[in-house]
Formats: sequence, structure tokens, C-alpha cells
Amino acid sequence: MDNVKVTKDVENKTLTIERAFDAPKEKVWRAYADKEWFEKWWGPEGWETTTKVFDFKPGGQIHYCMKCVDPKQTDWFGQESWGLMQIESVEENVGFTAMDHFSDATGEPNASMPRQKFVVKLVEQDGKTNLVSSSVLETVEQMEELVKMGMIEGFSSQLNRLEELVKE
Repeated sequence: MDNVKVTKDVENKTLTIERAFDAPKEKVWRAYADKEWFEKWWGPEGWETTTKVFDFKPGGQIHYCMKCVDPKQTDWFGQESWGLMQIESVEENVGFTAMDHFSDATGEPNASMPRQKFVVKLVEQDGKTNLVSSSVLETVEQMEELVKMGMIEGFSSQLNRLEELVKE
């Protein structure tokens, strides 16, 4: 995780994860905006993602399932984790905002789990793209709960998959 910068801002209940990619921002953008690319990298290593709904535009949503397919992850192997991302704003090749919820297979948000507002920004400089992904929570306790659940490690692992994808 040495190529990932993590910032916890308790005052603003925000967890920010940054990573630079040796790729133009259009490629990194495509990883969010294109269903096939999204499914190739969304979720930690050893997990496969499928989407039930993929409508990446303001007012649209992405309803996805991450399933652990790595038998070495014994506690997680075969487990599914459903999510619902409600897209709020999109500025092509620059960034987007969305509300992300844990959900069930029908797309019903799980009210007992933390929901977060994603603020994603892409900044290109010298042929590299810096991805800045901020998760804004409703409470500090929710932020700490996501950290304990392994969000930083999981998203960092996911960014390794993104690195491989944008190299192609």
C-alpha cells in the first residue's frame, strides 16, 4: 500500500484514498464509466463483480455484486456482497459523485450498514492520472466501522486491479 495515500479527516467525516496511475485520465475514467471495465476491477483481488444494473449517468445507478472466488480467502470464499451506487453528478473524464450503499440482491439499501457519498476526481499531470476517491460518511463512527471492515485494504487491493486494467 506504499503507492496509496490515505487521509482520515475526522472533523469532516471523510476518508480519502489517492493513487497515481501511469495512464491518461480517459482510461481511468473508462474503468468507472464502462460496464465491462467496471466489472474487471471493482472489488478486491480474489473477488469477481457482476452488475445487475449499470446506468452511469446523473440519476442513474449501478447495482453490483462482488463474490469471493479465491479459495485462499477461506472466511470469505463463496460469500457475496451487494452494493447500490446512486449516481448524483458526472463530469466526463474529471469526476463524479454518488451515494454508495450496502444492499441486497433486489437493490434494497441495508439501513443498518454505513452509507457513503463517493466524491471521485481524476487529475492528469505529465501523462499520469491521480485518482482521488473520498468517502464522506454521516458520522465518525461509520467511518471507523468501514475502516475496521477493511475498506482501506480492500480498496487498495481493488486499485491494484485497476492498475493492471489501465496498463492494457
